[in-house]
Amino acid sequence: MTGLGGPAPRNCERLLIHPTGTLHNRPTAGTAAPNLFLAGDCIRTDVDLASREGANEAARLAVNALLDADNSDAERVWELYRPVRYRLGLSNTFGPG
Repeated sequence: MTGLGGPAPRNCERLLIHPTGTLHNRPTAGTAAPNLFLAGDCIRTDVDLASREGANEAARLAVNALLDADNSDAERVWELYRPVRYRLGLSNTFGPG
């Protein structure tokens, strides 16, 4: 099969899905080093996939860690996903009560 006058497009790149059981081996956004914060698909997030969504969540976690380190009273950046709510039988944060 071809498309637009050439070979059919195909995805030669695999998504990076971290191996099972490695989530807790990855660092958090906040570190023990003062003024050092991490973001990227290498840190521990609820989006366990190298993707824009995972990078976005990592950035939010880094901003929150920075605000915490500064003892700021600024509103924290919201979290993307809270699986604990589901496990506790609570409704989705954005859904009906």
